[in-house]
Formats: sequence, C-alpha cells, structure tokens
Amino acid sequence: MTMLRVMAGYDGSIAAGEAIGVAARLLPRAHAWISYLWVPPFADEAMRRRLWHGTSRVDEFVAAVEREGSAEAARIAGMGAALAGAAGWEAETLVERGYGGEGAQLAELAEKLEPDLLVLGSRGLGGAHAVLGSVSDMAVHYAPRPALVVPHPLLVDEHATVADGPVLVGWDGSAGARQALTVAQSLFDGRRILLAAVHDGVPTEPPPADCELLTVDRPAGRPAGRGVAEALARLAADQQAAVVVVGSRGCSAIREILLGSVAMATLHHVSRPVLVVPHHLQPGAPGATDRIEITFVPAQVVAGIRERVAPADLEAFFARTIPVVAAALTRVGAAPAGPPTAVYSHEERQAFDVTVGFPVESEPPDAAGLSIEHLPAGRVVRAEHNGPYSSLPATYAALASWFAGHARTPPRVMWEEYLIGPQEAEESRYRTRIVYPLL
Repeated sequence: MTMLRVMAGYDGSIAAGEAIGVAARLLPRAHAWISYLWVPPFADEAMRRRLWHGTSRVDEFVAAVEREGSAEAARIAGMGAALAGAAGWEAETLVERGYGGEGAQLAELAEKLEPDLLVLGSRGLGGAHAVLGSVSDMAVHYAPRPALVVPHPLLVDEHATVADGPVLVGWDGSAGARQALTVAQSLFDGRRILLAAVHDGVPTEPPPADCELLTVDRPAGRPAGRGVAEALARLAADQQAAVVVVGSRGCSAIREILLGSVAMATLHHVSRPVLVVPHHLQPGAPGATDRIEITFVPAQVVAGIRERVAPADLEAFFARTIPVVAAALTRVGAAPAGPPTAVYSHEERQAFDVTVGFPVESEPPDAAGLSIEHLPAGRVVRAEHNGPYSSLPATYAALASWFAGHARTPPRVMWEEYLIGPQEAEESRYRTRIVYPLL
C-alpha cells in the first residue's frame, strides 16, 4: 500500500496540534510535512522585548530577531513533528519564511509539494463569530489539493467517532460531488461511505448503485449555503460521522450545492472534521499543456486479452482483440463498465506486455479465458489526447516533461482509455485518455 503524503499546517496552537492528532486517527498511515510559516514580526512579543533591551543599535536588534526568530520557528515546527510522530505518522519539518497572507502561502506550498492531503486546524467559530478570510478559509479557497479542516474544540462524542465512524459525502450528482466521492473512497478505503442529499426543490441526480443515499430537507428560511451546511451537520450528528466531505462546486447556480457558499458554510457550521475537495485538482507542472491533470480515480477491474506486442503492431492487435473480448464477456454475462482500455507494462526491446479489453464491475466468476488486470484506486496524472493515434507521441512527450519537471519516474504500469475510437468517429475526433498512477 502506498503511503499517504500529508502536508499539515502548524503554528504551535492547540487547534493545530489537535488537527494533527485527529487527522492521524482518520488516516493512520502517512508521511507528513509539518509546515510552519515564519512571518512578521518573526519572533514572539516576549522575545522581541528582551532583544530590544539587550541591543544598542537597530541593526543589532534586527540581526538578533532574525537569529532567535529562526531558532524559535524551528523549535515550533519540531514540536509539531513530535506530535505527528507520537500520533503514528512519519514526520519531517518544513519551515517557510513569508510576509503575511498565511492562508494563500499554505496553498502555494501545497501546490509545490503536491501532497495527497492538506491538514489545517480551525478555531471552529460559527454564526456571527465566523471569520471568513481566516487562515484555514483562505488556504481551503486557494489550495489545489483536498483540504481537511479540523475544528477546535471537538467534544468527547465527536472525538469518539473519529476512529471508526462513517464518512458523510455531500451529494447532488454534480461533477464536484462525484470528485468528492472518488477522493473519499480513496482516502478512507474500508470505511462506510454515506451520501447526503439536501432537498431544495430540485431533483437530485442518482448516486452510484453501490452507494447508500440519505436525504434531508434544507431548513426553511435559511440562505442556500448555510441551510445546506446545517442539514449536513444534523445528518453527520445523527449518523455519528467521523468526517464530512464536500466538493468545491455544484451543478447549478440555484443550489450551489457543494461549493462556494456551501463549502465555506460547512466549514463554519459542522462541528466535525470537514474535507473540501477541489473540483479540478492540481494541474501539471508549469509549462505543461492544460490537457494534463492530477486527479483521484476509483479502482477498476479490466478483463481482456494479454500479449506481448511491438508498437507497430498495436493497432492491428486492438482491431482483432476488442471484438473477441466483447464476445467473451457477453458469453459469461458480464457487460463492459467503461470504454475499451489497454493496460501496458514491462516495456523491453521495443515491445510491451499489453492487456486490451474493457473495465467490468467485478471479476467474472468464469473469466472465459480472459486476463484480468486490477487497476488501483488513488492519485493519477492523466492527459486527454484529441485526434488520430499517429499524433499520440506529442501527448506522451508532454507527460514525460511533466514527470521530468516533478523529478518523478513514470511507473512501469499505465493505461490508455479509448473514449472515442474508430467505431464511432473519423480520426480527427478520436479521444484517448492516457493515465499514469502516482505511486
């Protein structure tokens, strides 16, 4: 199992320490960057007062603040790393100097480090005391990664649900909600997932068949965002949820379900950890084309025919194999659950081991002589190519540049999904998705 990579903002406060502890109970196997932002005035008041009286010139005072403030920042980050280590994470410290705007700077740091998750503590102020524009608000707003915000304080019964309580995912059928569900399934694998639909007079898109859906009415007389947040809070309490997951955008301006006002209202009105998932996760490296994206995908089972094939023979291999696989699946009563897919592995001497077939809901009881590939859930980098197969190398070159720019090595197993192919359109309209798991 790949270890989760977490970036936790830490400022020495009780709220930040509790966020680390709660996140480690929710996600017990992780490597964490404990990130401390060293910002003006670069040392606490007591330290600055002592240094002011102990120096005779301004330049000496400035140098002393730099020296002592830097040491203080390292100590605070070390305290956070010690908390993370005691909670079971592998931890290292990261001290970054800044000049204010901590929330935006944390988001920028998350863009640089590309963690699977950003963890933040919040004072948990709600109602008239909610401070929009706080560090956690700003970090969530700008972060390109999923962000887990842990309110402080949590009550005893709320703490008790963290270890094994279900995960409540806000649901309206939108792309944002679907992305939130995919991320929740990946991060909280093995936990019970509940979908929560808040009725507001507009029909809700149906959920995936294997998901449990709960419905609740939005409180009357409340603004859309706050009304949805309060309904989610009530459901979370009723179900003793460990965490509430919301996407950052909804499918309609009427509801705004799972974004903007709803996501922020959920942060301020749900007294449980809240995971906010951006609809579009972090794009590729600077300079890469906008066709490249990082996202989370669910696990897939692909049934097909496996052979060792030279690149020049791939098109002919696909043409003769796909109809055979489709017929074999029909014989055993299994229907394709997605577009034709080719899984590549073990490139040697200008040839690949290739399995060409279709995703299926589950491995057929009788595989009918087909090979089975299990594609893992988790984070991937992918690019969608539009046009003939002969121009695919340009997209592969862009992905190679992405890997080089991020000091990563492409994995030995990857796959292509043929969204539109020869049976459906002319060459100029082919759509091929190239997917690399990020291990």
